[in-house]
Amino acid sequence: MKKFISFSLFCMGMLAIAGLSFGQARDENKEVLRGLDKVHVVVERLRAEIEQDGLYASTLQTDMELKLALAGIKVVSEEEDRKIPCVADLYMHVDAFKHAQGYTYRIQLSLMEPVFVLRKHLQVPGTTFRMHDELGMTEQLSEIREEARDLLDKFIEIWQAANSHKEKAGTPP
Repeated sequence: MKKFISFSLFCMGMLAIAGLSFGQARDENKEVLRGLDKVHVVVERLRAEIEQDGLYASTLQTDMELKLALAGIKVVSEEEDRKIPCVADLYMHVDAFKHAQGYTYRIQLSLMEPVFVLRKHLQVPGTTFRMHDELGMTEQLSEIREEARDLLDKFIEIWQAANSHKEKAGTPP
């Protein structure tokens, strides 16, 4: 049991450190979400052992697309993304490790979109908004899916707060 606790703490520590270098979701950062009306959803493929146990990137992607559409954010397909310039990618990465007592995981949710580098006069993809990572341990794989949904719900709440000015100003959404 001590080995499990030590291993789990080590994994969570490493996952936490890896996430510290990016901008996190704060109230002052929600301005980036103002005017965001469409996204292309990207969910990175999960480890093979996690997919073998029953959690798939396609399931997480469908969850995201449905929640975003219900919230009023247009979800752009892969084909549309190639045709429409400058569509932001809402990117989810789930990193999960299987062990004897269940799973240790980290969930990341980032908005990536084209940004302009002034000194180079160059447009490059960049992370413009990132939610705080969700870290945890669980015995049930379904709890990882639920945590991913909860993280997306938090993103939607921040997006709604950033875009609530439209209704207040009388501007159609």
